[in-house]
Amino acid sequence: MKKVTPEQPCNDIELHTGHMCELESQQEWEIIRQIADNPKVRCENCGAEVNSARNVCMPTEI
Repeated sequence: MKKVTPEQPCNDIELHTGHMCELESQQEWEIIRQIADNPKVRCENCGAEVNSARNVCMPTEI
């Protein structure tokens, strides 16, 4: 993973379109339900809880 900096708070900016914060801003509610139905990971930036680390900017295990 890439090092996170205050200027770039996302570990994987290339995949950011699939992250919870971006999906919420696009109102992709059905996708959000699918990626958050069995959360195992929390985003250290926004606190979102999702199934996979690939869906948040700064993942940490719950």
